[in-house]
Amino acid sequence: MKVGFDYQIFTLQAFGGISRYYVSLVEQLKSMGHSPRIFAPYHCNEYLSNVSPLTVDGKRIATRNSKLMRLSLPINQMLSNSRMKSWAPDVTHETYFSMFKPSRRSFPTVLTVYDMVHEKFPEEFSRWGNISVRKRMAVERADHVICISESTRNDLIQAFGVDESKVSVVYLGFDTFADVSIKTDSPESSRRPYLLFVGNRAGYKNFHGFLRAFALSPALKADYDIACFGGGAFTVAEKELIHSLGLSEDRVRHQGGSDKILGDLYSQAAAFVYPSMYEGFGLPPLEAMAKGCPVIVSHSSSMPEVVGEAGCYFDPHSIEEMSAAMEKVVFSPSLRQSMVSAGYNRLQKFSWASCAEKTMDVYTQVVR
Repeated sequence: MKVGFDYQIFTLQAFGGISRYYVSLVEQLKSMGHSPRIFAPYHCNEYLSNVSPLTVDGKRIATRNSKLMRLSLPINQMLSNSRMKSWAPDVTHETYFSMFKPSRRSFPTVLTVYDMVHEKFPEEFSRWGNISVRKRMAVERADHVICISESTRNDLIQAFGVDESKVSVVYLGFDTFADVSIKTDSPESSRRPYLLFVGNRAGYKNFHGFLRAFALSPALKADYDIACFGGGAFTVAEKELIHSLGLSEDRVRHQGGSDKILGDLYSQAAAFVYPSMYEGFGLPPLEAMAKGCPVIVSHSSSMPEVVGEAGCYFDPHSIEEMSAAMEKVVFSPSLRQSMVSAGYNRLQKFSWASCAEKTMDVYTQVVR
């Protein structure tokens, strides 16, 4: 089957979970004998450099100038539509929520909805782009919608009044990252044991709650540090909170870098803490499990659905409960080991191969 993917997310993301999802899906579809092609005339995405040139119709603009990339959207839309129409796919997959109405097509369209966070927490997002409005329009024009969890599917149907028969659930796979050899002279091995936080830290991600829960425990403060990966350098407000809680920046450190570095951090962490108020799926817990890292996670939205029995849960609104969950895990070697084993078992439920197979079922359904 010929499957065309549009330019959108590859113009918006240099890195990120959504573009990684599509690249992984494309690679799996190719291995299954299908013919996927990404139409991204001018993009900024790093992952596409690892995809066969025959699969990507476009070239990378090495720039961090988000304004320039936004200006390229109308050009990408026009060229992508034209080139895709000439290629004549059996089905197209829109990779985000376009502000442009696509030209009339003779082939069916599938859309993936990743979460309903803009609808759940509208006060945390700029009105620029009207993402919620664009999402609704994209959902209405799609022939079928994929959601990445039952939680997201339920939220979508409730918020937009979508016909249940139009929405399917396809779970994501996960990445194990490069294997690393932990040497005794590595930078991390010489540090104190630490709890790991990954990704963006603002608003509903509940980083401030995590800091307060950590600082609430004298035992955690005495024996553990915090490592944060991604999400940019600490803001002034975050630094002020760190100091106000009696912590210091050498005990709460930020780390950026490659997937290999992230894999290293997962491998060496005492536990991974995921305090988010809401997630459409949540890949980091699976990534942590794959590196043998115990997962301490909030009991909200899709997290129980994804993590299952492999996590130690807490109410994200309760600082005391979060603090107690962290103490419970890090100070019990036997519990940590049983959680690691449960995590490896849980991973068998998720793979990019399974994601591609179930996505193909959706494509076949809409092509009939």
